[in-house]
Amino acid sequence: MKVAQVVLPVPINKNFSYGLPENLKDEDVLLKRVKVPFGTKTLTGFCIAIEPDFKSNDSIKIKDIIEVLDDKPILNKESLEMGKWLSENYLCSFGEALATIVPVSLTVPKSTLKLKKNLKSKETSNIELNSYQVKACSKIFDSIDKNENKSFLLHGVTGSGKTEVYLRCIQKAIDNNKSAIFLLPEISLTPQFIDILNKKFGNIVALWHSGVTKIQKYKIFDAIKAGNIKIVVGARSAIFLPFTNLGLVIIDEEHENTYKQNNKPSYDAKEIALWRAKYNNAVVIFGSATPSIEIYKRCLDKKIDLIEMPYRIDKKPLPNIEMVSLKTVKGRVSVFSKKMLNAIKTALARREQVIIFLNKRGFSSSIACDNCDTLVQCPNCSISFVYHKNPEVLKCHYCGTELKFPIKCSKCGKTHFRTIGTGTQRVEEELKNLFPHTKIFRLDADTATSKTIYSKVYEGIKNEEYSILLGTQMVTKGFDFPRVSLVCVVNADMSLYLPDFRSSERTFQLITQVAGRCGRGKIKGKVLVQTMYPENYALELAQKYDYKSFFEQELNYRKELNYPPFCNIAKITVRNADEEKALKFTEKLYGFIDKQIMESNYYINLLGPSQSYIFKANGTYRWQLILKGARKELKTILEKIESINIPNQTYINIELDPNDLL
Repeated sequence: MKVAQVVLPVPINKNFSYGLPENLKDEDVLLKRVKVPFGTKTLTGFCIAIEPDFKSNDSIKIKDIIEVLDDKPILNKESLEMGKWLSENYLCSFGEALATIVPVSLTVPKSTLKLKKNLKSKETSNIELNSYQVKACSKIFDSIDKNENKSFLLHGVTGSGKTEVYLRCIQKAIDNNKSAIFLLPEISLTPQFIDILNKKFGNIVALWHSGVTKIQKYKIFDAIKAGNIKIVVGARSAIFLPFTNLGLVIIDEEHENTYKQNNKPSYDAKEIALWRAKYNNAVVIFGSATPSIEIYKRCLDKKIDLIEMPYRIDKKPLPNIEMVSLKTVKGRVSVFSKKMLNAIKTALARREQVIIFLNKRGFSSSIACDNCDTLVQCPNCSISFVYHKNPEVLKCHYCGTELKFPIKCSKCGKTHFRTIGTGTQRVEEELKNLFPHTKIFRLDADTATSKTIYSKVYEGIKNEEYSILLGTQMVTKGFDFPRVSLVCVVNADMSLYLPDFRSSERTFQLITQVAGRCGRGKIKGKVLVQTMYPENYALELAQKYDYKSFFEQELNYRKELNYPPFCNIAKITVRNADEEKALKFTEKLYGFIDKQIMESNYYINLLGPSQSYIFKANGTYRWQLILKGARKELKTILEKIESINIPNQTYINIELDPNDLL
């Protein structure tokens, strides 16, 4: 009996056998997506093999494939090998790995992607490179020409010309008949990069991120396999696209945590890039003004080549960063100190542009009863509701629950409340009151609801339609506007003292990156940072743009406490709607893992059980265990957890090398 071996996106690491309908040949099914019955459901999986002489067991009835979704094979040798590697390294089944590499939701279009005739570069750059850019290009070009698998860290201050180096390297890859993947950490950056790439390379460029439709994604996927698209710019999932002649992967702002997926499989796009580069004899360029501690350490260990670009183009000075201490300010009514307010007034009077950064959306962090001081908390999560204005509503930023006004205090029944803390909506309101004739653009998760919003903000600021760009972390990345002369950080302390070993690193990166958004043109830049802790080493060294001193101090701290890059970490989160059941199973899991560690003689630290930073989220209580050790040994221990019987309504999530321990 002939059957198709199918893998499915379920946490079971085995092949499932399905019969081929009589009208289908082997080539009609092999390496394509298929719809199959699975229990009471219909699932989409991948046919990875045809077994011609399957010995049928009479007690097990072989069901037939329902439908073949693809006209042409959607998997190739590389995607199969990558799937196996992903499965082994990120604790998921082969089927789950393949569904990450090739989304099962891709929709086959009725028409193919229409391309214009010219597939060649449209525009050559007439920008003269400085000596640091020349040196960087020379090193990378050499590896591309030799088809050499090599990795580089382009450590360049903001405004040092990293983008022009990227463009020249992409051109070199194209000239060598190779393809390139250009990863960006944030969808907000894609309009300006697509604009640049389209002007230079024409229609061999495609855009790939969550906002692209399933049909359009299939067309892009198909055009890449056909060799019609040679450059893709996109978010982390673009790393899996099926280029058969991959020559270059660029990971811009490599320090950003968006390159790591939190859901299973919790892959790191940077590690996938290194794997694919090795497979294809390709080059990887990591780029950042504030590299992650782990990547910079690899440079010191000679695993990645370090290329320094320490100066801005034309030796433009980096903007002066000034800390504004809030310790001595008493009874402050405005979100802005006098110094910050005066600086904004001065910049606007000169017809210059201002970026204002606050990493908290909404109007205020919470509201409290005016009568009894009770905070209004989300019933599903152990955090306060965030107060949003216009329309007036309370929102939980974790589970999405909303509470409309009017409301009563749950404790005393009164209806008068006061706001606590500051969000971007409150800052926007205050700015409008202070500068009623100034056009302001607020960019945060509440305003970024349409596909066109990023193009709108990019074009609006570039064409000087807006004088102030206010926003959350979205405004700290990549934007290059020559008339921005002032950056204001309303509250630098929000990420500084989170209970996570990366909190200082994130703060240093945020301040340095947002500071880099100004002084990029002919106008000198200035940065004001409001903080209660100006003496903190992360802020002091960010003020001096002293990455190397920060790295050395942070590395010593990590070594002393045994944190990455001196070990690997696994975070296990246990969830249950019943608090006691969640804790009970976590304690059982702790005992099981502790026993496995002792029997294996592995050097692994097991910490916990402890409550997650947000203890209750989406109606479930969360306990966690932390393991610290060597990755291979951690994997061996974690794989044994599969043998444990997990009670009903209890959920477990295992993440290797998580972004945080919150």
